[in-house]
Amino acid sequence: DHAEFSVDPKNPVVVIDSEDISEELRSSEVSSHVSTVSSIPAVRRMLIAAQRAYIASESSEDSFSGGEGIVAEGRDITTVVAPNAQVRVLLTAREEVRQARRNKQDIEQENLQNNESKNNESEEDDIRARDAKDAKVTNFLKAADGVTTLDNSDLTFEQTLDALVEIVDDAIEQDEYDRYAANLEGYDLDDEDRALLSGDFASDDESKDTKAVGVIAVIGRPNVGKSTLVNRILGHRVAVVEDTPGVTRDRVSYDAEWAGTNFKLVDTGGWEADVEGIDSSIAQQAQVAVRLSDAVIFLVDGQVGLTATDERIVSMLRAAGKPITLAVNKVDDARSEYLTAEFWKLGMGEPYGISAMHGRGVGDLLDAALNSLKKANKTSGFLTPEGLRRVALVGRPN
Repeated sequence: DHAEFSVDPKNPVVVIDSEDISEELRSSEVSSHVSTVSSIPAVRRMLIAAQRAYIASESSEDSFSGGEGIVAEGRDITTVVAPNAQVRVLLTAREEVRQARRNKQDIEQENLQNNESKNNESEEDDIRARDAKDAKVTNFLKAADGVTTLDNSDLTFEQTLDALVEIVDDAIEQDEYDRYAANLEGYDLDDEDRALLSGDFASDDESKDTKAVGVIAVIGRPNVGKSTLVNRILGHRVAVVEDTPGVTRDRVSYDAEWAGTNFKLVDTGGWEADVEGIDSSIAQQAQVAVRLSDAVIFLVDGQVGLTATDERIVSMLRAAGKPITLAVNKVDDARSEYLTAEFWKLGMGEPYGISAMHGRGVGDLLDAALNSLKKANKTSGFLTPEGLRRVALVGRPN
């Protein structure tokens, strides 16, 4: 009840028995005795309890900060008084910089009081002596685990504030991320998911994979099963599959492997001639995929048979000059192999009968496609570096 400490940064006063002692606390006469007094066990326990009480009181909405908390400063704040604080920073500077700042502070204070400035050498001895005394009570010169060190020897006051704000912002972001990750514990997560959540990413050197690989684009008219074939080749479902034309609207590339050979596989939207609007954009993206690829798998529908659109695609592919492997989808068994015969007339070489849904014939198709890739003039793709963060965009329709 005898002491009152203001937490208002605009009016940081300390009042003892109704007397403001703020200026006296900043004097060298007081600072030279701080270490001695604070090393008394009973006094130290009382001071720690008082500091914790002030910090805790600011969590109330009725407090000065409105429940947002305060910044507490002291040599053992981060390790003894508030070791569980959300943000803990060891603010330090080189000894000569600290000495110069202390001298400037004392001179300014003495000038205000119209006193003579003290000898700088004695002040320097006071700084060293206080460090030595305080080090016997608490290790404040080295950051403890979980404490961020900020050396502001070469920073201005404003730059120091900016650096501190950045540290706080990072801590808030990390806290929100930790809460989000904790909410995912009820989900079925694999090892890769858990590595991503824990921040266990590959280092920059490990993540740089510059291995060049060939690029194979899967091309065909809408709804012939391109995305189903892509999923079959990859061995798991990544491309969106639906029995509706136009579900795939852009080209999407994936890392793939077959028989020890790595390559990039590009899924495309359905190609159609003389279309407008979104369908025109889809067709353009498919053509871009062909231009950027090293080889092409041209997929047709065996159940529907040869169409005028298929023939238009052949013209487009020939103009691109890329090696082509022709695949006839929906040939689900040996009895349906006759469905491939019609597509010989396209002049694209042997048509491979496959079932993207069931996997029939896909191995032979890949053998042929990778063999055609060897005839390509160059390899245009690179495997995706490991350790990249995955980003999901989630929202309601429209």
